[in-house]
Amino acid sequence: MPSLAKPALIAAALTLALASAASAQTQPPNFPNLPDIPQPPGLKTVRFKMTIHGSQYSYFAFSFTLEPSNPCRLHAEGQISEDWEFARGQGVILEFSKLPNGFVTLKRHGRNLGDAAFAAPGGLKREANGFADAGECGGAQNFADEPTCGEEFEVNSDLRLQYLKGKLILERGGTRRVENPAAKCGETGGAIDLFTWPYPLLAKQKADFTKKQIFGKKRGFHLALKDRFIAPLREPVYESVSETLKGESDLTLKRLKSD
Repeated sequence: MPSLAKPALIAAALTLALASAASAQTQPPNFPNLPDIPQPPGLKTVRFKMTIHGSQYSYFAFSFTLEPSNPCRLHAEGQISEDWEFARGQGVILEFSKLPNGFVTLKRHGRNLGDAAFAAPGGLKREANGFADAGECGGAQNFADEPTCGEEFEVNSDLRLQYLKGKLILERGGTRRVENPAAKCGETGGAIDLFTWPYPLLAKQKADFTKKQIFGKKRGFHLALKDRFIAPLREPVYESVSETLKGESDLTLKRLKSD
């Protein structure tokens, strides 16, 4: 077999083996803009200046062997990680309103009802190691050979906040197509980037934030938002497989004086 064809064969075989194990990546719903409603009697509104520094770290490791008794058996093992950080330090004023029935709404000051979206610049880096070996029929290929592995990229993240059932929730804030500049690390040579939540997707991060806190007298809050990630089940093709995700954000709120 020509030597130039070996990497292509390994990539094709590895991609086919892992494709069935890839999890569906949930896209956030695309809500239309909602108009402001007239302020009813008894409406109470408070505003906070918001800053945030957050991250999401994903790690995926696996090993498998296809047709182990075959001279052309495919054995692969590897690890890949994705480290995404983001921050916003100015320009975001959050507005909480409590209706007479106790229901609380959240938006950015000057925005439409329910719109608490914001941009958060930051950095993104992937690292990978491991190999795929096709035995006598293809030789070995190293996953870390892709130049984008280990390179840090500047990214601008679309995020948004929601308030629901006494919790402040951080999630992805847009559905526009956003490319992952580090994607080639883990895609070239066999698609080993089987993250459930790769950039620009964000696993929801939450923190308790009660109505009493929001509409009380305390001037400032420091909230630690964290994910509730549960790794999905994977196909039995793997000899070993694991996925971990750690998402957390430090969010500060400074109460502003009433108009």
